[in-house]
Amino acid sequence: MTFEIKYLEKPDLNKPIAIAGLPGIGLIGKVAVEYLIEELDAEKFLELGSDKFPGWAIRENGLVRGLKVYFHHVNIDGFDRDIVLITADAQASSSEGQYELSEKIIDILEDEGVDTVITMAAFLDSEGNKSPVVGAATNKETAKKIEKNGVGLLNNGRIVGMNGLLVKLGTDKKMKGFCLLGTTKDRDKDPQASKEVLSKFSNIYKLDLDLSSFDEKVPDLPKFKPPKIKMPSVSGGESETSYIR
Repeated sequence: MTFEIKYLEKPDLNKPIAIAGLPGIGLIGKVAVEYLIEELDAEKFLELGSDKFPGWAIRENGLVRGLKVYFHHVNIDGFDRDIVLITADAQASSSEGQYELSEKIIDILEDEGVDTVITMAAFLDSEGNKSPVVGAATNKETAKKIEKNGVGLLNNGRIVGMNGLLVKLGTDKKMKGFCLLGTTKDRDKDPQASKEVLSKFSNIYKLDLDLSSFDEKVPDLPKFKPPKIKMPSVSGGESETSYIR
């Protein structure tokens, strides 16, 4: 098996955008997307299995299952576009696997008519010099849009892992997109950073998301913490001290 796609339903989506939050530093993106799934009562419509994941399985209610990517869809009252919400049990364990799994996700999104890919992740800022949420976009127009809504633009550095690759690879399919990165000093779970990312996303699309129950629900999001996986190393200059994922 390289990929196993299981459709639970085939939704009829209206001008959908996609939001992905995969496990990474502080679980910032994953917690943010898991909250949206829970709060908005999004419906799961697809599961994607792959042998590109790390070599471990999940114990759940006495059973063992493999790792997956999960696709949900939802429509928010007052917003004229459907939203596809994507999360996963883990990221792929190698650089090659990250590219292949990201490309498969983008292929699925293309089939569903998605034209905008948004990822939520973390920016490790040990000195606390950055805005609560920073980001980068695929074009100047989108960059100006997110900056206008309180997102600090990153001028350099790299977004490591699939949360960066999804936005980049989307451009190969003529999709635009951007990354929203919650700044954190902690590699462990940082709920406040997840909440800041959701707030900025809400501002960008004028959604008026209700975050009043976030602090109450976040202890159960996600339902487990994956083991630490050593990511593929990347070379770079000594001046690049911040880590983005």
